[in-house]
Amino acid sequence: MKNFIFFSGIIAIFASCGAQPKRNDPAPWAKIHLNFKGIDAQGLKNGVAVNYEFCVPAEEKFYKAVHKIDPTIQLMKGSKGRIGCSDKEWLLVGSTQQKNYRTVLYDLAALPYIARIEETFWE
Repeated sequence: MKNFIFFSGIIAIFASCGAQPKRNDPAPWAKIHLNFKGIDAQGLKNGVAVNYEFCVPAEEKFYKAVHKIDPTIQLMKGSKGRIGCSDKEWLLVGSTQQKNYRTVLYDLAALPYIARIEETFWE
């Protein structure tokens, strides 16, 4: 019996290591303005990645924190984007073509210095 309890405990520990936290707070989701309809598990819509943009304060530490969450991020210094970054902000563009893109978007939106995330429409 003791071996069973010990073994069950080990399984529980390993199972919890891979578990992702639940993202139930609706506030970050309200910051994300993407149409998820039609985006598949690989982050593609009709075979193409969906890009999104947002602004962060124009400091390296904010860029690094965001890039750690989303390695697809591209820094667009000097561009305001459609989202309209201020002169004190940097425009960042990311892609849904990555593993767990919804989790990535949620984690970005949960950051207090990201006001909103908008879909990018290339022209």
